[in-house]
Amino acid sequence: MSEMLLRWAVAGLTVFFIAWIAAFAAYSTRRNRVNAIAVTPRQASLWQRVLLLVAVALDAYLMFRAPFPLLDGWAFALPSPAPVFALALMALGGGFMIATHLHMGASWRIGVPQGEGDIDELVTTGPHGLSRNPIYLGILTMIAGAALAVPGPLTIGAFVVTFVGLQSIIAEEEAYLEERFGDEYAAYKKRVRRWI
Repeated sequence: MSEMLLRWAVAGLTVFFIAWIAAFAAYSTRRNRVNAIAVTPRQASLWQRVLLLVAVALDAYLMFRAPFPLLDGWAFALPSPAPVFALALMALGGGFMIATHLHMGASWRIGVPQGEGDIDELVTTGPHGLSRNPIYLGILTMIAGAALAVPGPLTIGAFVVTFVGLQSIIAEEEAYLEERFGDEYAAYKKRVRRWI
Protein backbone atom coordinates (compact mmCIF):
# COMPACT_ATOMS: atom_id res chain seq x y z
CA MET A 1 0.00 0.00 0.00
CA SER A 2 1.39 3.41 -0.90
CA GLU A 3 2.05 5.98 1.80
CA MET A 4 -0.38 8.44 0.16
CA LEU A 5 -3.17 5.85 0.05
CA LEU A 6 -2.57 5.08 3.72
CA ARG A 7 -2.74 8.79 4.60
CA TRP A 8 -6.08 9.23 2.85
CA ALA A 9 -7.51 5.98 4.25
CA VAL A 10 -6.61 7.01 7.83
CA ALA A 11 -8.08 10.47 7.23
CA GLY A 12 -11.26 8.94 5.78
CA LEU A 13 -11.74 6.55 8.69
CA THR A 14 -11.14 9.38 11.17
CA VAL A 15 -13.72 11.64 9.50
CA PHE A 16 -16.23 8.78 9.29
CA PHE A 17 -15.98 7.89 12.99
CA ILE A 18 -16.15 11.53 14.13
CA ALA A 19 -19.25 12.03 11.97
CA TRP A 20 -20.78 8.83 13.37
CA ILE A 21 -20.32 9.91 17.00
CA ALA A 22 -21.78 13.38 16.34
CA ALA A 23 -24.72 12.02 14.36
CA PHE A 24 -25.47 9.26 16.87
CA ALA A 25 -25.35 11.71 19.79
CA ALA A 26 -27.80 14.03 18.00
CA TYR A 27 -30.07 11.15 16.98
CA SER A 28 -30.00 9.55 20.43
CA THR A 29 -30.77 12.86 22.14
CA ARG A 30 -33.71 13.54 19.85
CA ARG A 31 -35.11 10.01 19.79
CA ASN A 32 -34.82 9.29 23.50
CA ARG A 33 -35.68 12.83 24.65
CA VAL A 34 -32.70 12.69 27.00
CA ASN A 35 -29.46 14.57 26.45
CA ALA A 36 -27.02 11.87 25.35
CA ILE A 37 -24.17 14.20 26.22
CA ALA A 38 -24.64 13.95 29.97
CA VAL A 39 -21.51 15.86 30.87
CA THR A 40 -21.48 19.64 30.41
CA PRO A 41 -18.32 21.76 30.19
CA ARG A 42 -18.67 22.93 33.81
CA GLN A 43 -19.20 19.35 35.05
CA ALA A 44 -16.33 17.87 33.07
CA SER A 45 -13.55 16.33 35.11
CA LEU A 46 -9.90 17.14 34.45
CA TRP A 47 -9.46 13.82 32.63
CA GLN A 48 -12.50 14.44 30.44
CA ARG A 49 -11.02 17.79 29.41
CA VAL A 50 -7.58 16.26 28.79
CA LEU A 51 -9.07 13.46 26.70
CA LEU A 52 -11.12 15.92 24.66
CA LEU A 53 -7.99 17.98 23.96
CA VAL A 54 -6.01 14.84 23.01
CA ALA A 55 -8.85 13.63 20.76
CA VAL A 56 -9.08 16.98 18.96
CA ALA A 57 -5.30 17.14 18.44
CA LEU A 58 -5.03 13.52 17.28
CA ASP A 59 -8.08 13.68 15.01
CA ALA A 60 -6.93 16.97 13.44
CA TYR A 61 -3.50 15.49 12.81
CA LEU A 62 -4.90 12.28 11.29
CA MET A 63 -7.27 14.21 9.02
CA PHE A 64 -4.89 16.92 7.85
CA ARG A 65 -1.70 14.90 7.38
CA ALA A 66 -3.04 13.56 4.07
CA PRO A 67 -3.26 16.96 2.34
CA PHE A 68 -0.34 18.35 4.38
CA PRO A 69 2.41 15.67 4.60
CA LEU A 70 4.69 18.27 6.19
CA LEU A 71 2.80 17.62 9.46
CA ASP A 72 4.56 14.26 9.79
CA GLY A 73 7.92 15.99 10.15
CA TRP A 74 6.57 18.25 12.87
CA ALA A 75 5.08 15.22 14.68
CA PHE A 76 8.27 13.12 14.22
CA ALA A 77 6.16 10.41 12.59
CA LEU A 78 7.71 7.33 11.01
CA PRO A 79 6.42 5.21 8.13
CA SER A 80 3.98 2.46 9.08
CA PRO A 81 5.53 -1.00 9.49
CA ALA A 82 2.14 -2.64 8.77
CA PRO A 83 -0.28 -0.31 6.95
CA VAL A 84 -2.96 -2.88 6.13
CA PHE A 85 -3.01 -4.21 9.70
CA ALA A 86 -3.13 -0.62 11.01
CA LEU A 87 -6.21 0.18 8.91
CA ALA A 88 -7.82 -3.11 9.93
CA LEU A 89 -7.32 -2.23 13.63
CA MET A 90 -8.82 1.22 13.12
CA ALA A 91 -11.83 -0.24 11.27
CA LEU A 92 -12.28 -3.05 13.81
CA GLY A 93 -12.18 -0.65 16.76
CA GLY A 94 -14.57 1.78 15.10
CA GLY A 95 -16.92 -1.00 14.04
CA PHE A 96 -16.99 -2.35 17.59
CA MET A 97 -17.77 1.16 18.87
CA ILE A 98 -20.64 1.56 16.38
CA ALA A 99 -22.04 -1.88 17.20
CA THR A 100 -21.99 -0.96 20.89
CA HIS A 101 -23.72 2.38 20.29
CA LEU A 102 -26.49 0.63 18.39
CA HIS A 103 -26.84 -2.13 20.98
CA MET A 104 -27.00 0.30 23.92
CA GLY A 105 -29.83 2.31 22.37
CA ALA A 106 -31.46 4.62 24.92
CA SER A 107 -28.87 3.77 27.60
CA TRP A 108 -25.96 5.37 25.73
CA ARG A 109 -24.54 8.58 27.26
CA ILE A 110 -21.33 10.58 27.07
CA GLY A 111 -20.42 11.09 30.72
CA VAL A 112 -22.13 10.24 33.97
CA PRO A 113 -25.82 11.25 33.87
CA GLN A 114 -26.93 14.05 36.15
CA GLY A 115 -30.43 13.56 37.59
CA GLU A 116 -33.02 13.56 34.80
CA GLY A 117 -30.60 11.85 32.41
CA ASP A 118 -30.42 8.70 34.55
CA ILE A 119 -30.07 5.38 32.77
CA ASP A 120 -33.08 3.12 33.28
CA GLU A 121 -31.60 -0.18 32.14
CA LEU A 122 -28.20 -1.80 32.73
CA VAL A 123 -26.93 -3.19 29.43
CA THR A 124 -25.03 -6.46 29.98
CA THR A 125 -25.50 -8.31 26.69
CA GLY A 126 -24.01 -7.99 23.21
CA PRO A 127 -20.65 -6.20 23.29
CA HIS A 128 -21.14 -5.67 27.03
CA GLY A 129 -21.00 -9.44 27.46
CA LEU A 130 -17.35 -9.28 26.33
CA SER A 131 -16.22 -6.07 28.03
CA ARG A 132 -17.77 -3.73 30.59
CA ASN A 133 -16.44 -0.83 28.49
CA PRO A 134 -16.73 -1.87 24.84
CA ILE A 135 -16.93 1.69 23.48
CA TYR A 136 -13.69 2.60 25.24
CA LEU A 137 -12.15 -0.66 24.06
CA GLY A 138 -13.15 0.27 20.51
CA ILE A 139 -11.66 3.75 20.90
CA LEU A 140 -8.37 2.35 22.22
CA THR A 141 -8.26 -0.16 19.35
CA MET A 142 -8.78 2.68 16.85
CA ILE A 143 -5.98 4.70 18.44
CA ALA A 144 -3.70 1.63 18.45
CA GLY A 145 -4.40 1.30 14.73
CA ALA A 146 -3.59 4.99 14.24
CA ALA A 147 -0.35 4.58 16.21
CA LEU A 148 0.59 1.67 13.96
CA ALA A 149 -0.38 3.62 10.83
CA VAL A 150 1.62 6.68 11.91
CA PRO A 151 4.08 5.67 14.63
CA GLY A 152 5.46 8.63 16.51
CA PRO A 153 5.30 10.54 19.78
CA LEU A 154 1.88 12.08 19.03
CA THR A 155 0.02 8.86 18.27
CA ILE A 156 1.78 6.73 20.88
CA GLY A 157 1.36 9.49 23.48
CA ALA A 158 -2.33 9.79 22.57
CA PHE A 159 -2.77 6.05 23.18
CA VAL A 160 -1.06 6.19 26.60
CA VAL A 161 -2.89 9.35 27.75
CA THR A 162 -6.23 7.96 26.54
CA PHE A 163 -5.72 4.66 28.36
CA VAL A 164 -4.79 6.40 31.63
CA GLY A 165 -7.59 8.95 31.29
CA LEU A 166 -10.20 6.33 30.52
CA GLN A 167 -9.28 4.44 33.67
CA SER A 168 -10.26 7.53 35.68
CA ILE A 169 -13.48 8.07 33.74
CA ILE A 170 -14.40 4.40 34.08
CA ALA A 171 -14.00 4.67 37.87
CA GLU A 172 -16.52 7.58 37.88
CA GLU A 173 -18.94 5.63 35.70
CA GLU A 174 -18.60 2.49 37.81
CA ALA A 175 -19.39 4.46 40.98
CA TYR A 176 -22.54 5.80 39.28
CA LEU A 177 -23.59 2.34 38.06
CA GLU A 178 -22.96 0.76 41.48
CA GLU A 179 -25.18 3.39 43.11
CA ARG A 180 -27.85 3.18 40.41
CA PHE A 181 -28.05 -0.61 39.96
CA GLY A 182 -26.58 -2.04 43.20
CA ASP A 183 -26.41 -5.83 43.31
CA GLU A 184 -27.22 -6.18 39.61
CA TYR A 185 -24.11 -4.20 38.69
CA ALA A 186 -21.98 -5.98 41.32
CA ALA A 187 -22.92 -9.35 39.80
CA TYR A 188 -22.16 -8.03 36.31
CA LYS A 189 -18.72 -6.81 37.47
CA LYS A 190 -17.92 -10.31 38.70
CA ARG A 191 -18.93 -11.89 35.36
CA VAL A 192 -17.34 -9.46 32.88
CA ARG A 193 -13.89 -7.86 32.98
CA ARG A 194 -13.33 -4.10 32.73
CA TRP A 195 -11.56 -4.30 29.37
CA ILE A 196 -11.58 -7.81 27.91
